[in-house]
Amino acid sequence: MKSSRYAILGFWGPRRETPEAIAGRFNRFIDRLALIDPVFGNWFWLVRREEPILFASIRNQLAQRIAAAVTLGDDGEPEPVFGYRFGTLNTLDATPRLISLNICAGSWTESKFLHPNAARLNTDWYVAPDPAIITYRIFKAALLAISEIFETTFCFAHPSGMGDLWRTNQMFKFGWINYVAPRFAPLVTPPKSAIVEHRPNGALLMAATDETFVTSNPRHLAVARDIEAALAPLNALPWPPDDEPGQPPA
Repeated sequence: MKSSRYAILGFWGPRRETPEAIAGRFNRFIDRLALIDPVFGNWFWLVRREEPILFASIRNQLAQRIAAAVTLGDDGEPEPVFGYRFGTLNTLDATPRLISLNICAGSWTESKFLHPNAARLNTDWYVAPDPAIITYRIFKAALLAISEIFETTFCFAHPSGMGDLWRTNQMFKFGWINYVAPRFAPLVTPPKSAIVEHRPNGALLMAATDETFVTSNPRHLAVARDIEAALAPLNALPWPPDDEPGQPPA
């Protein structure tokens, strides 16, 4: 039986990037996570069905490793138009402190995958997470690391139980913590009930609570629903809304 997993998902539209550029972003991401909490450490590199290896041992060849993680077609041939897919784990055991990172970056097409590019952080699917790591302090800092380093269009943190509350046409899903990129933030009027922060880069951060979000908590969910209403202008945009980074919404 699956536990209540907590996750952060940040996504962005088509953006052609080289393995070298992606490696630079990922290295900055790993370094920024390390400043947040010790749980974000001791990473193992994971690509497809290869055996995991210590990330530190391949960090000086990260661009080459990412290049080798190019998306493959059904015929096994590289399809760089769909980007590069790789990830890391902070432990090889299923524990309450397990954190996984999964990245798809460098795709410059809007077809085949729901999110052309995305960065995801998860706790374990099958083990209830340690309450000490699913705090607002840690998840807000990790969400901002994803959002700002990968220059996401949108990013949200949520427990797995929220999946039953999202509508199928909601691409910009409400959650515990939501980040809206600078070029889309003017479309959103944040609710007075939410914790609201206007970031130095012009982005908008909204949170339902500074406690650990629990879907069954009526107070938490009520504010999350207010955030959902505030995101309606984004969900009215054509998909994907950002074909080119920096381009204002139509």
